[in-house]
Amino acid sequence: MPLSDYTSFDPDFSEEQVAQCARLIAGMRTINERVVRLSGSVEDLSAAADRVEALLDSIEPVTRSRAMESFRYAFDADAPNDVIPFNPATGEFNPIAPPMKMTLENEKLVIRCTFPDRYESGPDMVQGGMVAAVYDQLLAYAVMAAGATGPTLWLKVSYLKPTPIHEELRFEAAVASVEGKKFAVEGSCYRGDQKISEAQAMVLRAMDLPRKGDAESE
Repeated sequence: MPLSDYTSFDPDFSEEQVAQCARLIAGMRTINERVVRLSGSVEDLSAAADRVEALLDSIEPVTRSRAMESFRYAFDADAPNDVIPFNPATGEFNPIAPPMKMTLENEKLVIRCTFPDRYESGPDMVQGGMVAAVYDQLLAYAVMAAGATGPTLWLKVSYLKPTPIHEELRFEAAVASVEGKKFAVEGSCYRGDQKISEAQAMVLRAMDLPRKGDAESE
């Protein structure tokens, strides 16, 4: 989308309105989950398709512009996933992203999430590109927690074990070193106590990012 649309938002958009948006996103996530298991008669499928098309018509009036900020220009230590709400890998308001809990623990960024069926590739395994997408954003967020943001120069993911669906996983990431404007970042994913993948990235500081939320930043 053009930059003018990406950066537009309504500063008067209320918490009540945001809450209704969250309801919409939750419903869309459920639809995304269910449509990977389509079956039924021609008549049942046709009726379901009619209802989906009616749903599209019903949401057209509330999808003509973007009221919530796409990028909030501050990292909140108390709500780390708040900075880019529409991110396709981690965004709370993007139904493509898996639902997840993100916390900052002793300067280590931690994600806890469970991948449902819609991310399945091989039997009971998450598609590797989705794992890489989560790492890509998580490692970038670790740099944001350190007070900067910018493009990822490179990302390497090592798959040590299959990533399971329907099981809670824990991703961790932290800045390993800084050299000039380049941040070396490392991350890992655990299934219980077992490490199942790891990642490294280099992120370029393009701008400083304010940090708010925890006592350290006050």
